[in-house]
Amino acid sequence: MTTEEIPWLEWGADAFARAAAEQKPVLLAIGAAWCRGTEEMDRVSYRDPAVVQLVTERFIPIRIDADRRPDVSERYTLGGWPTTAFLTPAGEILGGGTNLESGPLAVVLVQVATAFAARRAEIDRRVVEPTGGGRDTGTGFEPGAHELDEDAGRWLDEQLLAQFDETWGGFGSEPKRVYADALAAALLRCRDTTNPDLTRVVTHTLDAIAERGLWDPVEGGFFRYCERRDWSEPHVEKVLTLNARLLELYLSASQLLDRSDYADQAAAIIRFVHGTFADPDGGFCASQRADPAYAALSSLEARRGRAVPPIDRTVYTDATAVMASAYMLGSSILGDRSLVEFAATSIDRVVMETYERGGGVGHNATGAPVARGLLTDHVTISAALLDLYDLTGQDVYLDMPRELMSYCEQSMWDEVGGFTDRARANLTGHDAPVGLLREPHRPLGLNCRAAIVLARLAVCADEPRYRDQAVRTLACQTPVYREHGLDGAAYVLALDQIEATDGV
Repeated sequence: MTTEEIPWLEWGADAFARAAAEQKPVLLAIGAAWCRGTEEMDRVSYRDPAVVQLVTERFIPIRIDADRRPDVSERYTLGGWPTTAFLTPAGEILGGGTNLESGPLAVVLVQVATAFAARRAEIDRRVVEPTGGGRDTGTGFEPGAHELDEDAGRWLDEQLLAQFDETWGGFGSEPKRVYADALAAALLRCRDTTNPDLTRVVTHTLDAIAERGLWDPVEGGFFRYCERRDWSEPHVEKVLTLNARLLELYLSASQLLDRSDYADQAAAIIRFVHGTFADPDGGFCASQRADPAYAALSSLEARRGRAVPPIDRTVYTDATAVMASAYMLGSSILGDRSLVEFAATSIDRVVMETYERGGGVGHNATGAPVARGLLTDHVTISAALLDLYDLTGQDVYLDMPRELMSYCEQSMWDEVGGFTDRARANLTGHDAPVGLLREPHRPLGLNCRAAIVLARLAVCADEPRYRDQAVRTLACQTPVYREHGLDGAAYVLALDQIEATDGV
């Protein structure tokens, strides 16, 4: 049997059932629309005739987009994108890696298929008798009651100062990425402690991010991260969520630190986002693919001579919600009412197009397939709806987050460690969870954001039970947040919000 293209299947129980019936391993390809390596592997490695024949004859090929299926990507990505993972028909990981050229890939395909055939009996035993009851993708959780850590702020101060790069700004050596929660929490600590060292951490870092390699000086927008300590050699894809978080940071810093230049930077981010990512029908496109040769051109005139890097026009619920919230903050600080209007249109669109009564919201308002029951969508859209409620006072923007968070409590709450990243699915057939999706993953950042939403609901709805649930949610993260280093700053942000609700 020969074919010119790999007959990729969607992730689902049907594909794994076929792998079991045909006694073949699964090749799972995970990529991203913004990832140049994914495009190159699709264009070269997965088009090589030898690779196509091997995959078609000896594997069940499945591919996903990491942005479209974050729950699958969280569990199966191996070191970055593109990921090439080899799985058993039960969804266990046999091995894999990242980008592979066609020659090495063909060699690996033969090795995996041969080893799988030779070890069928052993693999079948592992499926029937799993060791340790399965892998828990949460870290360090133990059953039992926990309390909030009132010393979290001081712990974070120590982390910020210890990891701060005095020379170039940012944290650590290389590669350099944006720790958005850490910077947001540092801004709060500046407000609460008036510590000049923390102010220097924030300003030096925000200055470096805006003035060095992360910002595109020609067309605007922030690239994803930089290879070098001095913020040089950027990876030049542009992702909506990172630009949203940085927009929030520059807006907040402009107000808290009285820096008009940060307000100017925020306005520049909005111009880029609205010109490049805003969908005319509401919502925001997800990303723009990396093209290093295009990004290296230092003028608009030069860039007009090349094709513009493609934009992933998928409108994701969570990414649109985060940018809509940033737009609303921008409206308040920059005095631009049109930002609220577009944010409201965007939120209305993703809710109306993805919401199902009793089933929450879907992950994307455009494109297929649509994943449902993801914590990221429910937390972020609830936060954006509460922002709209704060601005408009309209009850509809309070009623929906109450319903969505109730759905999360009913379908995602886990007494062991807080919310899991996806709903417990009592489903059969095509929609049944397979492989590592059967196992709980309790993301720190999303649990902290869920606690913030619940604390805000306590105030907006004047119902103390929401504050109690916020405390329970955050307390579940007390045993583990310090293990996440600077990403543990999400805990401090949530603690600040909960403390603001004392007396509710």
